[in-house]
Amino acid sequence: MTDSPGRITGTAAALTLLASALTGCGLLAGSSDLEDALEYLPGDSTTVTFVHRAAVAERVGLEDLSTPASDEEMDQWVQSQLEEGYGTELANWVQVMQDAAFSDLDVVWEAVGSHPDRAPVRVWKLDDGIDVDEVADDLEDAGYERGEDGDVLTFEITLDQAEGSLYGDRYPAVLQRLALVPDERLVLSGDVELAIDVAEDDVDSLSDEGSLDDLLDHAADLEELEYAGLQLDPACGPAGGQVSPEVLEREYDGLAHPDAGLALFSAPDELLAVRSFDDEDTAAGDAEGLETWLAERAPATGFEADLDVRADGSTVLAEGSFDDDRRILATAWVQRGGPFSCPPAS
Repeated sequence: MTDSPGRITGTAAALTLLASALTGCGLLAGSSDLEDALEYLPGDSTTVTFVHRAAVAERVGLEDLSTPASDEEMDQWVQSQLEEGYGTELANWVQVMQDAAFSDLDVVWEAVGSHPDRAPVRVWKLDDGIDVDEVADDLEDAGYERGEDGDVLTFEITLDQAEGSLYGDRYPAVLQRLALVPDERLVLSGDVELAIDVAEDDVDSLSDEGSLDDLLDHAADLEELEYAGLQLDPACGPAGGQVSPEVLEREYDGLAHPDAGLALFSAPDELLAVRSFDDEDTAAGDAEGLETWLAERAPATGFEADLDVRADGSTVLAEGSFDDDRRILATAWVQRGGPFSCPPAS
């Protein structure tokens, strides 16, 4: 478990993050890594994804891998990825980043907070074994412009400095702007200005808002989670599909719109899909409809997990097997399929 980061205070320029003082709401000792991560995601986020990369690595026996890894270790990592259902954004670049000062192999967890009207905020927590000064020096050596204020560093590079899809032959072009917080071992990316505002307590975090608390309450043990997806005001219908509301109503006949949110929790002792509603009657009807839909119509979409569906108050819970179903449910989460299918809001 990583240390609870608290909140960063101070006045800063647009790309400068001050970490000399910690204040704000803070986190009690013993909070989970997911709860820690919510301190750094904007409070208006309607979708959150959380990957505890270190927990996955420990489960598959690859917890000792770090950057740079040997060819044999990379082969082991690649093989393990073929059997997993989720990974960080940096997992897409882990092989080319073996010449960088850090890679996916050095990430403890990744958290992403998204809203349909803005770029996402992405946060990585780095392992204690990483030399943060070396990371800073290597980013500068790769061509990033470095900014400093006390112990906190920011980095920015222009797209025309990319060679192919890489900066300095080792950092992916998606990492155009970063904020590095050495004391907390955090890397902020995406909408960096917003990430800084959240860290400075100028903008409320998801921890402040508490908007995900009801969904989080359904997880058996937040400390054991390898993956979590949470969504308020769910988008419905197939991801990326241009389907009319009328067609969606027919396709998802019997299902209700989960107006209080959707969630997926994946841990070795728990694989749970959550559909949350405003009232118990709607949840009861949706549970019946979901059972029928999963048995009769979902297989045609490629979804074949055998889930135990039940209503629990105003929530519908669909439980699966971690070993057998986690890849299927993780894919369904991204594609808005399986137990995350729903008609549009009325």
